[in-house]
Amino acid sequence: MHFDYDSPLIRFLNKSADLLVLNLLFLISCVPIVTIGAAITAMYAVNLRSVRYGDGYVFQNYTKAFMGNFKQATGAWLIMLAGWVLIYIDVRFWSAANAGMLSRAMLAVSYAIAAGLFALQTWLFPVIAKMRDPLKVQFANAAKMAVGYFIPYTVICLLIHFVVFYMAYVNVAMLVVLLVVGFAAVSYICSFFLYKVFSMLITEESLGADDLLYQDKSNEE
Repeated sequence: MHFDYDSPLIRFLNKSADLLVLNLLFLISCVPIVTIGAAITAMYAVNLRSVRYGDGYVFQNYTKAFMGNFKQATGAWLIMLAGWVLIYIDVRFWSAANAGMLSRAMLAVSYAIAAGLFALQTWLFPVIAKMRDPLKVQFANAAKMAVGYFIPYTVICLLIHFVVFYMAYVNVAMLVVLLVVGFAAVSYICSFFLYKVFSMLITEESLGADDLLYQDKSNEE
């Protein structure tokens, strides 16, 4: 019996196995909270590479990206974490305050700032995974992408995160799925949209005439 190793089913099973391994590596790397930034960066490095080249080697690519980006990704995460802590304190304060309309207005402002911070974070760690610049430039580039490509790419990624994490919050079965494969799966799906932007900004070697992201411009000339 002939067994087709390149069938859609086999490719799906291989990708599912890769995401399971990647999700496990991500969760283990997040155990010390200070390493979460490096873990997110490494996860996106693997998934962005997979979107581009379709290869596996999850463990090797993850560990290489984790160590290679550790210093910058950790610095970025500590800055982001400080921002999240301040927003949390602000929300707690205004939720407990009995200031009527002022409390509601300040809560609305806090939630708006939180949404903007999450939009920045959505781009920041993929940018660190993909680009080599000083941390200040990485933050600036992530902010420009979050705003400049707000529709549709930032909005799509935010909606994907919101839907998945909300479902995990209200449904135990979905929470289990999230813990088993969900973080890596969400990152993988978002990577398709993020790479659409990276392909406009970064020049990479073409994979040939069928390259959907980078067309061979030499043929056009």
